[in-house]
Amino acid sequence: MAVYVIDGYNLLHQLIGHRQVDDLEDERRRLIDLVASYMGRTSDRAIIVFDARTQALQKQQTATRNVDIYFGSFRRSADSIVEREVYALSTGETVIAVSSDYNLQKTIFRPNVTRLSSRQFAAELQRHTKTIAISKNCITMAHRVEDRIDSETVEKLRALRDELTQEPEARGGL
Repeated sequence: MAVYVIDGYNLLHQLIGHRQVDDLEDERRRLIDLVASYMGRTSDRAIIVFDARTQALQKQQTATRNVDIYFGSFRRSADSIVEREVYALSTGETVIAVSSDYNLQKTIFRPNVTRLSSRQFAAELQRHTKTIAISKNCITMAHRVEDRIDSETVEKLRALRDELTQEPEARGGL
């Protein structure tokens, strides 16, 4: 098992390139979803760290069991949090640090720490996404809700969906 410690905005900028971003929060969510999908195929986990302009370090719990999100603070930049996490984890686990920040990569040089540039990891994320998207088994993967609940519940949910998609007059409403 490996722990990926990711400089979030560094990777985000690599993924979006030079295109105009209307909603940074949406882009952060997409990045988190990409990383969660990537981690979901293994027993690895990830810590994604973003810079923030708050007084105190914040940890935001995510919907996935293997991806944690941290937001820095005035006193702790994302780089310093990445550095601290790498040192804390590197004594007992395999760590993969993802950042293109040269100074950070020099600082976290340790025996069981693999360093990846944001460009390398972004390419890996994109390869993983393509593999899933073109997979012949894409729609039959075990990640579907229908595969995890009983058939009676599936039928009830389908009936509810169909009812909710009808015009209001057909449902007896306004």
